[in-house]
Amino acid sequence: MTLLDLIDVHRTHGAGETAVHALRGVCLAVDPGELVAVMGPSGSGKSTLLNLAGGLDSPTSGQVVVEGQVLAGLPRRRLAALRRRRIGYVFQNLNLLPSLTAVENVALPLELDGVGVRGARRLALASLDTVGLTDQAARFPDELSGGQQQRVAIARALVGDRRLVLTDEPTGALDSETGEAVLRVLRTRIDAGAGGILVTHEARHAAWADRVVFLRDGAVVDASGPLPTADQLLGAS
Repeated sequence: MTLLDLIDVHRTHGAGETAVHALRGVCLAVDPGELVAVMGPSGSGKSTLLNLAGGLDSPTSGQVVVEGQVLAGLPRRRLAALRRRRIGYVFQNLNLLPSLTAVENVALPLELDGVGVRGARRLALASLDTVGLTDQAARFPDELSGGQQQRVAIARALVGDRRLVLTDEPTGALDSETGEAVLRVLRTRIDAGAGGILVTHEARHAAWADRVVFLRDGAVVDASGPLPTADQLLGAS
């Protein structure tokens, strides 16, 4: 079964002459074991696409389907449960809670879904270990570097049985070596059967993906297999 299917998705903000067409008829499918890189200039609709794919926003028209479920047709509680259990996010602004330690931030979605504190902590520590941060588990976000905070956010996105991983510039605050390590962790989860979208401006990061989709003005203008062809797409922008 396709993990994610965007079917003729439009997203318009406002109306009339001031309307902003963030997405225009986007079609995109992501299968298990597949990582899709989404590239394009600022304002092309990349973050809007992620928000719709994860059920954080609703399309003006078209359908967003996750594991066979049309998101627009789900009651709010079922949609929230689906997001907690099956969808992992890495946001540009990270969204870590400053009053929680690193391990508590990672464990939070599991606890909200009813996992016991001990079990959630065990899974959170295992996820922090995959990004090399078990020694920072007891620290609060403001005690961590920007790169460490980003790795905590990635550990939270991957904790538990997340099947769809949505990442918005997940290596933005990382040095090249740590960024490569994080992408390797993401790639390992994808190869184990998850599916993912990687929004990035970096062709070298998109090289980890199975396909590259290029957005401009809210529309898919090109797509390719793995890089190096994405360099050519960037050159055409």
